[in-house]
Amino acid sequence: MKYAIALQKSIQSTLRDFYNANWTFKDFLTEDDVRCRLFESLYNSLKSNKNISVHSEIRWYGNNRNSGENELQYRSDIVIVDHDGLEVKNNDVFKLPSKGYGFNKYFAIIEIKLRRPNNGYSDQKYEEVVKKDVRKLKEIKEKTIGIHTTDKDYFVVVFDKKRGRKLLINIDNFQNIIWDNWTD
Repeated sequence: MKYAIALQKSIQSTLRDFYNANWTFKDFLTEDDVRCRLFESLYNSLKSNKNISVHSEIRWYGNNRNSGENELQYRSDIVIVDHDGLEVKNNDVFKLPSKGYGFNKYFAIIEIKLRRPNNGYSDQKYEEVVKKDVRKLKEIKEKTIGIHTTDKDYFVVVFDKKRGRKLLINIDNFQNIIWDNWTD
């Protein structure tokens, strides 16, 4: 338990440092730029821990309510996974899904949003896009509730170039969107 708490604090600290860094508008041309730089920050901060790995574009599969078929439910930008529960090969007990990996323990899921100046969404519509990611993380949290729930964090990181603002949401503390200034 102490290990998980220390790991959570490290993840939260790295995320806060990344969020508070003096990024300029030119640092992030695309959402992938944000993801790559945050991935690098998390990787460097956690690399001394050999049981943890940082992964991007993680797919979450589940059964379709109507057909019962296994299908893509969600895609997460960054997930921090515990190696002890990570499977990358088929074995006699566990057959991997089509994605080629499976895991039963993770420590954090991070969603990323970048709004460019030419984005046509109104401010209200864009906030709905952000809230949709919050709802997605809450659904993932609900669906994985029986799997080590006390040592997980769920975040949405938003940079809005159109309005010069940014946002860091921990879904467990989320009530309203309150923007921070982000000037170039």
